[in-house]
Amino acid sequence: MSLYMLQLSRVLVTLGVALLANHVRAAEPPASSADTLKAVEFSAATPLDESYRGEFVGCDGAAGQSRKDKFLGFNLRLPGVAESKQYYLCSRDPSNVKALLRLKDGAIYWRSKMALDVDGSWAAWNGLPGATDLKETSYKWPGSSNPSAQSAQIDPDRIPFIVMPTAGLSKITGAKSGEMGRMFAEKTGLRLGDMGVVVYKDRWTPVLIADGGPFMRLGEGSSRVFEAIGESRCKKWNSDGTACVGPGHVYPYKNFGLGHDVIFIVYPGSRDTSLKPENAISKLCAFAKEKLNLTGGAMCP
Repeated sequence: MSLYMLQLSRVLVTLGVALLANHVRAAEPPASSADTLKAVEFSAATPLDESYRGEFVGCDGAAGQSRKDKFLGFNLRLPGVAESKQYYLCSRDPSNVKALLRLKDGAIYWRSKMALDVDGSWAAWNGLPGATDLKETSYKWPGSSNPSAQSAQIDPDRIPFIVMPTAGLSKITGAKSGEMGRMFAEKTGLRLGDMGVVVYKDRWTPVLIADGGPFMRLGEGSSRVFEAIGESRCKKWNSDGTACVGPGHVYPYKNFGLGHDVIFIVYPGSRDTSLKPENAISKLCAFAKEKLNLTGGAMCP
């Protein structure tokens, strides 16, 4: 072997070791969550698509100004729109995706921020929605006769749910909107209705995917998720704690999220069509405990 080839081989080995070390560090959960997730074999996790994860990082602005607020080449700044209404800029709500992995058992794992999603809420149906809140959730209770009825929506105040990217935003991506809207599902195998858990520090809650969001955002949870992990975002609950009603005729939520280190673990193909409002919590708890050997939890005593 020539001296050049020997040196090149050593460089490649060094790079390989460095990449492996970076991967191991990315796979490991925050120290505050490690004991909760002790049943997960993180050393056997594999990166899902680092180039794709890098798009979130770049769009946040963490890889330089040239990539800030751009995702796969699409400029997210809407022309002629006031800065206060530029809702799609990553820099306004950075996803902070530190890891995007496939676990040994096939689950999809990501570590990111968690924004608040209250589509389908009492507030949305009673004239008190926020600027981006909708009456309907993307996923409906299976068997609902009228998918537009309030009863068909997954209530964020009662049910711990999360959001996956599904919206291609044709006003930004044009003819590519379908492709962009499908991208997360195609890379992960996840679909609306799939089940899993959210972990923050030493607290956890079962979840299902019940809503869809824009293609450039990852990491959103319902008001019940925040409540279950000890990070309430409701100004005032009703008497039985099932609806965030607030102190009066004002928006009832404290509309800010968690900036980083929220763990999402979700299982492709796990949607349960027998779920309904009456049994959802018990079924979600049973699934989470079986998959991750979890105990306790505010939603799952």
